[in-house]
Amino acid sequence: MASVSVIVPIFNGIRFLRQFFDSLNLSLPAGSQVILVDDGSTEPVFEAVPELPLAGDLVRIRSEENRGYAAAVNRGFAASKGDYVVQLNTDLVLERESIVKMIELIESRPKVGIVGSKLLFPTTGLVQHIGMGFGYHSKRHIYFQLPANHPLCRVTRPLQVMTGATVAFTRQVLEGIGPLDERYFNYNEDLDHCLKAVAKGYTNYVCSESVAYHWVSQSGPARFVKMRESEAVFWSRWGGHYAVDLGKYMDESVAYLLESNSDLVDRQFDALNLCRSNDETLIFATLEKYWRGITSRIYHIRQFNNPSHTIWLPMATPYWYQDNPRPFIYVVDRHRQLIENRLWFLNRTRLVGEEIIVDLSGCAMTVSEFLDGLDAP
Repeated sequence: MASVSVIVPIFNGIRFLRQFFDSLNLSLPAGSQVILVDDGSTEPVFEAVPELPLAGDLVRIRSEENRGYAAAVNRGFAASKGDYVVQLNTDLVLERESIVKMIELIESRPKVGIVGSKLLFPTTGLVQHIGMGFGYHSKRHIYFQLPANHPLCRVTRPLQVMTGATVAFTRQVLEGIGPLDERYFNYNEDLDHCLKAVAKGYTNYVCSESVAYHWVSQSGPARFVKMRESEAVFWSRWGGHYAVDLGKYMDESVAYLLESNSDLVDRQFDALNLCRSNDETLIFATLEKYWRGITSRIYHIRQFNNPSHTIWLPMATPYWYQDNPRPFIYVVDRHRQLIENRLWFLNRTRLVGEEIIVDLSGCAMTVSEFLDGLDAP
């Protein structure tokens, strides 16, 4: 394997470092250059770094002030020497082949830009990240909180953008797209970098065989202090310069659902719209493709004044909805907003049979599959 530089920006989070470095010791390609960049931590993070016997070169860089993720990574880029460059957050637990699989994918396909990993929630094992897609005015993790072994989550696929928690690319790509944009502060610099690769004619991928557990946004309050500014920079730079592709993942998911449950194709569904986002139109365009006329049978229940992420269907809907004689397709922002509706779903199943849940991250499933997922250990 060609030479590898692994860049690890660190800002506090000392409680995660031992697990991270233990997993890095198992997944690090032998002889790799490891560059640790302390971005003004108030905790003694370098003292928590164990021996890294596989590292051919261990570089420690210290900043006296917290300048943000982009600035820290760029200092790592400047010190890197490898033919391949890997970025890793410290709130990760890497599986053994997570780094190698990203590099193997780059070597196996032409014109590869940035490659990311499948990231799982450590508490549930569900998917936190397997790429992102764009709505009309939004960006979302696709297949969010599906089981890690779901067939759609075992696919290595090209896409526009992904989180920078684990990414790899060649020295040539880095030189072509340049460093991270330091106008962003801990937010969107990774997506900006991906879109720069796309603009240069590269194809980005998420490698489903590269797997890590990700605790997500654990670097303290500084992680969130300039989110609005970073959002403004991102949309002013890229608004209108990306492909609206969330509908593609919704279509892929519904098609798989119907391949697995062919008896649902000819059923006459009503749609119960519980979304708070205007990207719901992407879902309804997909549903209309498979169930003609369903867009004329939509019940709109949009609770903009509900601060809870959980939707209680008996409270959110008129009482007679539970007795609706036609099965529903429940359209929601995230399917796990419905986790506290077991009795509703059991009553509806007895009345109308199987129903469907579809969400804005592209997840489509039967109610039975949804309930089985809640029962899984």
